[in-house]
Amino acid sequence: MPEIDVRPVVPADLESLSAFEHGYYSDYVWQMSLDLSSEAAKSEFRRTRLPRRVFVPYPRGRDEIFRDTAQVEAFLVAVLDDNLVGYVKVQTEKDDRIARVTDLVVSAAVRRQGIASGLLLAVMELSSHRKYGALIMEMQSKNDPAITMAGKLGFKFCGYRDHYFSNKELAIFFSRLMH
Repeated sequence: MPEIDVRPVVPADLESLSAFEHGYYSDYVWQMSLDLSSEAAKSEFRRTRLPRRVFVPYPRGRDEIFRDTAQVEAFLVAVLDDNLVGYVKVQTEKDDRIARVTDLVVSAAVRRQGIASGLLLAVMELSSHRKYGALIMEMQSKNDPAITMAGKLGFKFCGYRDHYFSNKELAIFFSRLMH
């Protein structure tokens, strides 16, 4: 993992961060199946290899991501060799002791080098320091790289919601207790 500096986003960063390629490539999708045949409904997510690698557009537009940045719990940027290389946005609900990672983006040129993990570790430390009981990550079911990373960092699947994103895609959620 490269040595990154993590700091709060400043207004001068927003133009550079907005220029990142927010979409990503995936070879897998997490496919949901629902069994209603017994007295208890059962849902299951299964990692399924796609017939070919696909480009997945990011589920939120840049305007939505960078609007109201002062109203979030944390908005952190990763800096590598004086270049902005990633960011993470964390929100909370009023009087709720749960922090939620809503956006985690790394510049396409430096993906798969541990920068997203470094940002997430910084958010975990911040969440623990601020006494949040849990940290939740939300992501598209096609975001196999983020799902894999969540598992490596001790997050557990905790739910899903259909038509969650502004583009009407399904979201899946992973959580980690912060005690």
